[in-house]
Amino acid sequence: MNTGRLSTIPEIQTIPIPQDIQEEIETFEDEVSRLQLGETPMDLFKPFRLQYGIYGQRQPDVQMVRIKIPFGGLNANQLRRIAELTDTYGTGVGHVTTRQDIQIHFVPLKDVGTVMRKLAEVGVTTREACANTVRNVTACHLAGVCQGEVFDVTPYANTIAQHLLRNPLTQSLPRKFKIALSGCKQDCAMTPIHDVGLLAVKAEDGTIGFRMVVGGGLGAAPRIAHLLREFVPMEDLIPSIEAVIKVFDNLGNRKNRSKARMKFVIEKLGFEEFRHRWEEAYETLFGKSPTHPPIKLLQHPDPAPLIMPTKNGSNGHGSNGQHAATETPYAMWRRTNVVKQRQEGFAAAVLRLPTGDITAEQMLAVAELAEKYSNGNVRTTIGQNLIVRWIAEGQLEALHQELEGHGLGQPGANKTEDIVACPGTDTCGLGITSSKGMARALADVFPPGQVPEDLKGTTIHISGCHNSCAQHHTATIGLHGVGKRIGEHIAPVYELHLGGQINGTAQIGQMTVKLPAKNVPAAVSHVVELYRRERQEGENLFAFINRTGKAKLKEELIPHSILPSYEEDTSYYMDWEADQEFSVEDLGPGECAGGAVEMIDNRILEAEQELYQARILAEKHQFAMAINKAYRAVVAGAKALLVTEGIDPNTDADTLAEFDRFAAGKNGLIPEAYRNLSSKTENLGTKESTSAFTQDKMTFAKGFVDVCRKLTDQIGQDLKLGLGEASEEEPKAPESEPTVANEPAVEATILDLRGVMCPLNYVKTKLKLEMMDDGERLEVWLDAGDPIKNVPMSLRNDGHKVLAEDPLEADQQHFKVLVEKVEA
Repeated sequence: MNTGRLSTIPEIQTIPIPQDIQEEIETFEDEVSRLQLGETPMDLFKPFRLQYGIYGQRQPDVQMVRIKIPFGGLNANQLRRIAELTDTYGTGVGHVTTRQDIQIHFVPLKDVGTVMRKLAEVGVTTREACANTVRNVTACHLAGVCQGEVFDVTPYANTIAQHLLRNPLTQSLPRKFKIALSGCKQDCAMTPIHDVGLLAVKAEDGTIGFRMVVGGGLGAAPRIAHLLREFVPMEDLIPSIEAVIKVFDNLGNRKNRSKARMKFVIEKLGFEEFRHRWEEAYETLFGKSPTHPPIKLLQHPDPAPLIMPTKNGSNGHGSNGQHAATETPYAMWRRTNVVKQRQEGFAAAVLRLPTGDITAEQMLAVAELAEKYSNGNVRTTIGQNLIVRWIAEGQLEALHQELEGHGLGQPGANKTEDIVACPGTDTCGLGITSSKGMARALADVFPPGQVPEDLKGTTIHISGCHNSCAQHHTATIGLHGVGKRIGEHIAPVYELHLGGQINGTAQIGQMTVKLPAKNVPAAVSHVVELYRRERQEGENLFAFINRTGKAKLKEELIPHSILPSYEEDTSYYMDWEADQEFSVEDLGPGECAGGAVEMIDNRILEAEQELYQARILAEKHQFAMAINKAYRAVVAGAKALLVTEGIDPNTDADTLAEFDRFAAGKNGLIPEAYRNLSSKTENLGTKESTSAFTQDKMTFAKGFVDVCRKLTDQIGQDLKLGLGEASEEEPKAPESEPTVANEPAVEATILDLRGVMCPLNYVKTKLKLEMMDDGERLEVWLDAGDPIKNVPMSLRNDGHKVLAEDPLEADQQHFKVLVEKVEA
């Protein structure tokens, strides 16, 4: 902890921390103590920590604390507390994210509990800002004051966020789940890239509701959401969302994180089948013809300030033509940063935060100015800025003068020069490149307040990796960092995406070319110059990119894509603002032999970890989470046993169904009490579950995990279960196993395992060989890479004869392995 840089902090008003929140924080602190004493392993602590909104950083022994701010709404008192914590426990600089959160970096783990407690004293939490949960619910920063909005979505965003927070339905989803709300057709909250997007609409009879889309997302596989309901009445809003979450929880891929988001569930099922599953889930949860009570809205006080507006002043829209060279700093700021509200005489001012960073001193200044010139409220934006609303137009110039004194009067907010960038390698453990460094390099190309009007509407977003935290797919010019190896050296490189937009219409930008980091400013300048040279009358950059096409643009940019060798120019092998050679951590391939046993052990460990979490949560009366953890323990135990059959389901539904089939086929192996798991684990209770209900769930889960542990305790490389009355049947290959009997060149049974990863391909091969006689031959078809490297080696270790390993196809993407069984 540092000694603090702030000279004085105004008195902060606090509230008593509710008992359940106090116990929640104590639970976290207890786990930190156990970790530091060596009683809890880091592998157990990490998912626990994420549930509380705490990330590890790429730097050791410090954490990133993510503060969850539904719809971006804060009051001055809360902002002062965040400033105090940023100064005392962090580096003195906070970071506003594209999900309207605020992050504090470099917080020592021992201080995180204190930070949580001090946030709770002002009604703010970090809970579920990370992990496989419903992340922060975002909304347009102009909600309530927007001139074109259908209605104010703020109370609906707040209600959804609070309802889903700590809800048993959302505690252990297959992957993160994102919700956004917009109040008008401009769709500032970008609903099409969310798991659930809600756009305010009004029916013909004047009734208000939401247009609901589902299954959007970015990352390595961006998808635009599908329309699920054209009109959702308000009383049906939360039930409709819960049914979507239920489908995702049940069918989301829990084996492969890269395929775990809801967009992949829809892709696998097809949207019409997904819609059918959603209808089934809705009926299961609420009945065939439910009558829902009116929604109970959680309001967010946002009154007009005491300062009354005057009639003087411009409308805040600024000029539509080229700005005059003599434009004053205030005029430039008002033109670019100020938006006229629908309330006559009032305006909203966006405070531009380059790359989303704001110092603790600046936070205190914003809090003071929000109380002085407005109603004491501020909002974070998905553009990584802050906005102060309800400013009397006659007060704007005085406000700007004071902002200038704190370094907050920069023009260009939400314009081309307001480049969005994630933290990248500054702090993120997943970051590959310095996205903030790249943003600062591009600032020379797009100087604040001086970008010509012909680039109006152009956006630039930079992500440090493919995960798209800066939402680079949605920008006119999007960049995401990768590494490229040339010989023994690796250079920082960016993939350039052009033509993204979500502004009433949705379009994902196309990956056009890969550019060395050092060449990106010149390449982007080239795109702009080409646009100005070849544009048609009235055509903006977005339209020009679409008309010109990817092939032409790539051809133009080829010279900028050339990466010289390290010997030719070492500067290409250093990232922006870096003082040492660029590097990327390279994880080696996993092993196949013994991998299945390790997989089983890991899942039993996971089950035990979930039980452990359930117990300590129940002790703190966090019953909803405890129940969900007990359920997760059952699923993990079932998956451990299924590995012995070469089955590794993607979803909870598949896991429970496969286990029920497995149990039915094993005479006496699985006690009757633990058969038909699907029906016995369905009910997760409610937010108001009792202690007795929770204990029943935990007792059932513990008994089941005990059975799983005993069955696997004696397991060896033969993958045969150790205890219980064994079935007299021979082991069967999974029903999905694609065994074909063509006419191979060598007399052998063919086992097609293309697309099956290690170690499951080895398990399936082993099971097949167990069904064969000594001397029989099996031809196994495997993918290139780890499968062909590891499976033959494992079979040799088992004592079988590997007779041949040959390419199956000319491109050597798949191989065939001929193995002869040898009885042990």
